[in-house]
Amino acid sequence: MKKWTTLVLAALMLVGIVSCAAADTLSYTVFQQGDDVPNPVEAYEVSGVIRYWQDMFDIDMEWQIPPQGSEAEQMNLMLGTGDYTDIMDMSFNTESLSTLCDDGSIYDLTPYLDTLMPNYKAYLDANPDVKSALFDDTGRIYLVAIVQENPKQWGGLVYCRDILETMTGGNVAFPSGSEQPATIEDWEYMLDLMTQYFKAAGMTDYAGLILPATGYFSTGELISGFGIGGTDYVKADGTVGFGIAEDNFYNYLVKMKEWYEKGYIYADFASRSQDLFYLPNTALTYGGAAGVWFGLVQQLGGTMSLPEYGLNMNVLPIGAPADTANGVTAPIGTYLAATRATTNSGWAISTACSQEKLERILPALDWFFTPEGAATRSMGLSAEQGAANYEEYGEKGCPNGARENGSILWTAEMNTNTELGQYEFSQNRLPGLVVDYATRTCELSADGVDYTALGHQTWTQFGNSAVYPYVVAFTPDEMETVNRLSTNLQDYAHPMIVNFIMGREELTPESFAAYQQKLHDLGLDEYLTIKQAALDRFNARAAK
Repeated sequence: MKKWTTLVLAALMLVGIVSCAAADTLSYTVFQQGDDVPNPVEAYEVSGVIRYWQDMFDIDMEWQIPPQGSEAEQMNLMLGTGDYTDIMDMSFNTESLSTLCDDGSIYDLTPYLDTLMPNYKAYLDANPDVKSALFDDTGRIYLVAIVQENPKQWGGLVYCRDILETMTGGNVAFPSGSEQPATIEDWEYMLDLMTQYFKAAGMTDYAGLILPATGYFSTGELISGFGIGGTDYVKADGTVGFGIAEDNFYNYLVKMKEWYEKGYIYADFASRSQDLFYLPNTALTYGGAAGVWFGLVQQLGGTMSLPEYGLNMNVLPIGAPADTANGVTAPIGTYLAATRATTNSGWAISTACSQEKLERILPALDWFFTPEGAATRSMGLSAEQGAANYEEYGEKGCPNGARENGSILWTAEMNTNTELGQYEFSQNRLPGLVVDYATRTCELSADGVDYTALGHQTWTQFGNSAVYPYVVAFTPDEMETVNRLSTNLQDYAHPMIVNFIMGREELTPESFAAYQQKLHDLGLDEYLTIKQAALDRFNARAAK
């Protein structure tokens, strides 16, 4: 747990919530995304965490849950008509929060941080990355955010280790001497064995490596091993780069073309879905006919095995291969894609909320940034908090609560209960700090490996110093220009990249230089200038 001062009691005294006489209960209407359950309103109403929190602060939430799939439409309708709920979950908002504030739709929370939300303020001051993400260029904040204490990377490059074990009789020997593939040479050793395996098995449709339809991973996987990011990335000197226009991108294209000609890359990659995160060809990946792809943490270990059909898979996470032949000793840090806080994840308070209710709800939300409040919303109630008074804990076999008193340790019942998910009693759609609790014993694999931790460690091993934060804010004019230029650049670049890899376009230093020049002609320099200015403003906010 991060170090910050627990000042919630002082704040409550200041606004008169803690007093000898009981305060009147105040009711709030809440526009809120629901979970995929038969009755999402009832799920919020019976939640022990929410009932405990409401009782503590003498508040009552009246939940307005839009049907799944209609959230964005209902949000736009509410903002368009001005018929606001007191509190709005901004997950589906597409408007600028500063514009909504200037139009009189939501409160600027900045004036209330010192007096009503001291824990939230202390956390923001102690975590400049979160502060930069949530404040705008004018120094205002509008959202009580959901903040991840230590977000886990949920996906990245994976490979089928079992294929290599089969082909080598258990004597896998990467040329670099590493236990896992770490260099281009290691990958060529791995992809060659995989290709031999698929051919020996008589497979006609297989994939050593599945690339996205664009020919590269825009988030930086694989290409970072060549010393560049996928599209927008931050160079070591702090300047913004456009990976597919950089000189080192030529080395990437040369290698991908070579691998494609050798049959290492899925022959049909360019016609597959561009949704790289959910597997361009599930028939291959789940059928044991793929070697390397962008996978999810849920696929690690033996989870994709089908023993009843004789399919036993051991899927492991890997990092990008370093292009040592061209002087890259280690991939650049593009793996940590998760952002701890965003301006569309949390609650805004609308101007329909009276001043009296505002002064009650802000300290209540501030409690979720104390150690106890953060643990409660993230994990559930403890015995000390009276978990036994809420029927759901008894009904689900956790009469002593979900976590130990005053801690982020699971109770014995919760730690070993295979029938309950880790979010069984949490309320992670509420604002507040999501604490970094330990993986439960019942979630470890049969071999005792914590694959969630293994995946996170592998995919983030090079850090995120080169990541261009996606929460960087643009002015309306900047956004219009960036979107227009981005479309033009990618509409030209993506077909060319595929054609270079597949041999449809000649790939030489001269043809690549012409490709680079075309990107500049299409507005690359203006694009990078705008991206740089926005990043500089973003970084400056952290220092304020």
